[in-house]
Amino acid sequence: MRKMILLITMVVLSLSQTMAQVKDGKLIFERKINMHRMITDPEMRRNIPEFRSEKFELVFNEQATVFKTLPSEDAPDPFANSGAPGSGGSRGMGFMFRMPETNTYTDIASQMQYEARSIFENDYLIIDTLKPNSWKLSDETKTIANYVCKKATTSVAPMAFTMRFGGGDRRGGGGGGRNGGDTTKQAEKKPNEIQLVVWYTEAIPLSIGPDTYSGLPGAILEVDSDNGGNVISAINYIPKFSAKELKQPTKGKKLNRAQFQTEMQTIMKDMQRGGGFGGMRMSTGN
Repeated sequence: MRKMILLITMVVLSLSQTMAQVKDGKLIFERKINMHRMITDPEMRRNIPEFRSEKFELVFNEQATVFKTLPSEDAPDPFANSGAPGSGGSRGMGFMFRMPETNTYTDIASQMQYEARSIFENDYLIIDTLKPNSWKLSDETKTIANYVCKKATTSVAPMAFTMRFGGGDRRGGGGGGRNGGDTTKQAEKKPNEIQLVVWYTEAIPLSIGPDTYSGLPGAILEVDSDNGGNVISAINYIPKFSAKELKQPTKGKKLNRAQFQTEMQTIMKDMQRGGGFGGMRMSTGN
């Protein structure tokens, strides 16, 4: 009799878990980037917040996802009015920090991605397959956005950051910085591979996640790609969304990811030679 009760209890719990599984909706993510890790200039560190944050949404169903940047009127550029070079202060040197806005559609079955980017007033449509990762699963758990998540890790090529402070005195043009010389600084040399730590939940039994991350037996709710220096975490789940929010982008010059990175490197080199570019430049090793 006890065995029968135990069996019935297990079946009920299993059915309850299955019924509670989420297969569509909208996840809100927040990314926090440690700016001080990328900036070696002590004065600039004093004048800007340590962390920059931005929010995204991942709209999903069993067929597709759309990951896109959310407007952040309540989170202005940390360099604006901060007293840092180019922030509108008296120094008059050009410094800007802008992360490109994201609008990425993923076809889950084909693992094909369509990413719309607008860079320097040019529209691009990056079409490529998702790069699979070799995940190492763990039994370690933690709760994110009210979902119990499991840990997974893999090794990936690091992101390469280049910081350029200035871009020339606006009154005199030129490529000088604070002292009129070369003000380009690079972060410490990165290793060939770094550990990527993610947390996924089986309560959303879809192989999806923010940005280009997927390939696990559940939705990825957190990604730590720089040992705490660049973390994106889910903060909320919304069960309803409109069908038009799962629209595949079609506008822009069509390139695969390698072609896009090559084109960006060419543009950045041209701008650097002209002394007209200030800010942060990124290229990923993915």
